[in-house]
Amino acid sequence: DEAFCGYCSFQMLDADGIASCVKGCNINSSVQIVSPPGADLVVFQAHFCATNPLFFLEIRNEEQFYLFGQWWMDGPKHSEANQICQLVPIKMQDCIKQSEQNPHAFAGEAQCQVLRNSTTRLVSASFTTEDKKFKTKLAKVTLTMPREAWMEYKSYRVRVWKAGKNWAGQDKDEDDEKKKDEEKKDEEKKEG
Repeated sequence: DEAFCGYCSFQMLDADGIASCVKGCNINSSVQIVSPPGADLVVFQAHFCATNPLFFLEIRNEEQFYLFGQWWMDGPKHSEANQICQLVPIKMQDCIKQSEQNPHAFAGEAQCQVLRNSTTRLVSASFTTEDKKFKTKLAKVTLTMPREAWMEYKSYRVRVWKAGKNWAGQDKDEDDEKKKDEEKKDEEKKEG
């Protein structure tokens, strides 16, 4: 965990799951593990600058918008291979309603798809907002994962890595055999 390099991205989607491409509709950041080593819960956090006038995510009190996000590791580009989990989309109006009961905070759930029975083992995500210039902006995201789920995720990644190495080794052996066959044919042509 000390070598962990994580990232996250959040965006506003419409009711059809299409992302908007206007100011205040998406944001990304690096992710840090903030829980002590060996703790029962692994806590990931990302912070966003709510005072940034261009790059922010506004939580809108409109029915047709959803909040969606992804967490991943090993590089700034997201892919299925390096994804940790993804947020189950939340209606932004529901986020605002939760924020009214618990000021500047709401909760959601994320799915780590590589876990066994992942749909019954959703991971908790909590969000903190700030109000800036009459806009509710996302300021912090905290993902809390049980250690056993985190260890299962990491063992899955090791299996994927080993499988990739095994396939790479097999391809290399096949290439070596093809080269040897071609060299033999070339030698036979020269001799004949």
